[in-house]
Amino acid sequence: MEDLNLKIFTRKTKEDWIKLAATQLKGADPLHELAWSNAALIELDGYYDFSDIEKLSDQLTFFTNLESHQWKIYELIEVDESETANKKALSALMGGADGIIFNLKNKVDLAPFLKDIDLEICDVSIIGESVSKEDHNLNGFNLSPTGNCINAIQFHDPTKQIQEIVDCIGSKKHIYRTAFKDFFLEIATIRAIRFILQNDIGIVPVIHTHIAAHEALDRQWFLNTSAGLASIIGGSHSVSFTTSQGDSRISRNVGNLIREESGIVEYSDQCGGSYYIEVLTNKLIQQIHRK
Repeated sequence: MEDLNLKIFTRKTKEDWIKLAATQLKGADPLHELAWSNAALIELDGYYDFSDIEKLSDQLTFFTNLESHQWKIYELIEVDESETANKKALSALMGGADGIIFNLKNKVDLAPFLKDIDLEICDVSIIGESVSKEDHNLNGFNLSPTGNCINAIQFHDPTKQIQEIVDCIGSKKHIYRTAFKDFFLEIATIRAIRFILQNDIGIVPVIHTHIAAHEALDRQWFLNTSAGLASIIGGSHSVSFTTSQGDSRISRNVGNLIREESGIVEYSDQCGGSYYIEVLTNKLIQQIHRK
């Protein structure tokens, strides 16, 4: 089979699209008629092409030069009782998780939870109101006022989430955030975080994204898949999934399938050059720059 010669196709411009769209809209202005706003109320056009990213050379170069990274699957375990939490952690690690996040509801000694967990080959992080400076110096993130991680899970607006991270980053580099349900907005948000922190501030962030619970329990599996994939494409270094139907193995395997079957880990910027995502990323960056 001969290779397809793409040069035989005439390159179309945005002006060509505007003319065709105006004809189909019976003379109406397509840039006005087809404009829309996404879930973050960011105003967007109905069409983007190569001309829209020509002016984004610095952004394109930044993401092109990023190295790919092996992202990890973490499992969030609510700590009520040490023996049960330890069993859940060991089961998760044996089932494919790379690390554990212990959510401490009370001030406890972490030693029982870490029984038989080899910190040389897996990550252990801690979050919760009871995390203190005296807790074990683990190899993951410590989400506390004196820890090494920023809490950005309570924001439902990407601009506010990014701004909170920028304002609080200081000397920290770990970020614990919640994913957005909008697939492309989630990708663009993480890309904007990475660009602003590294390009503007000089900090290379380590981003953990948690897929929060869906309002409808029967839709959790779909949210885990779509939001998890978007978070990974955007550049998260680790992801944790919510279990709504009582089987954490299924939630964990969503991450395992994405990692082992998709092959996206081989690329540093899987959506680089996508006109829409590049523009959306830039709009988020510019919103922060204007503040």
